[in-house]
Amino acid sequence: MPNTATMKYHVNVIIQDVARALADAILADSQARGYQSAIRTFEDDPQVVALEKRFMDLYAELIARQQKGEILSQQDMAPFYTLRSEYYAHPLIVARNDALSAFKPLLADMAEQISVQLGLDFTELASAA
Repeated sequence: MPNTATMKYHVNVIIQDVARALADAILADSQARGYQSAIRTFEDDPQVVALEKRFMDLYAELIARQQKGEILSQQDMAPFYTLRSEYYAHPLIVARNDALSAFKPLLADMAEQISVQLGLDFTELASAA
């Protein structure tokens, strides 16, 4: 009878093989490739990367201020609204978000298939990790 260490090793190898096969299947999907392409295009543009950083930093700052009990005025919020409009109107942001929206049904379907195979709610299990 194999020892526990040997069994763990074989289980890890099987898990790695299944994970690689899953990754290959995902990357073979046109929606996944479209999303991956949109991400690369986005990341290759330093201006849009900087825009996203400014937007996320300002958002985090405003949230932190609110969590400290500060009441934010319209004047405090105006730069955020302006930046948010610029951010969500940027063609590369729109393309990335659209590609993600097209890709999400595949991810949901895969999570459902994994749940059926495992006999438990994979999405819930993954979110708890």
